[in-house]
Amino acid sequence: MRFELVGKILVPVDGSPHAKKVMEHAIGQAKMAGSSITVMYVVHTRVYAAAQEAGFIAIAPLMRNMEELGKHILQEAQATGQAAGIPTDTFLVHGLPADEIIKKAEADKYDMIVIGSRGRTAAKSFLLGSVSNRVSHYARCPVLIIK
Repeated sequence: MRFELVGKILVPVDGSPHAKKVMEHAIGQAKMAGSSITVMYVVHTRVYAAAQEAGFIAIAPLMRNMEELGKHILQEAQATGQAAGIPTDTFLVHGLPADEIIKKAEADKYDMIVIGSRGRTAAKSFLLGSVSNRVSHYARCPVLIIK
């Protein structure tokens, strides 16, 4: 069996307490392998569609709020990685979380994805489907799922 080095780790986060635990595991992996981390936040576009269907007209402020939340979450995660001595950058995108994570991992040739087993709430995970489950099935690199 051939051991492959992990040079780049992709870490999708959502700002939940569980995501902080995921970041801690990613930092541990990066320290062991001498890797860098990219922390990723996906502004979920289904929220826009639901808002439009519910009759909300002002979608732009909702998008801005979600982007600002994402930027704040990414800044905190980046500070955590850098404080641990790990090269850490960030990436924010709009779309469906699992699809965007898979696209980013493939496009930028990440060696590993470290992701949480669930999102902000169990109900959200149930209603939207499991992001980590989809990522683990379709990503071309190894996926470490943190419970």
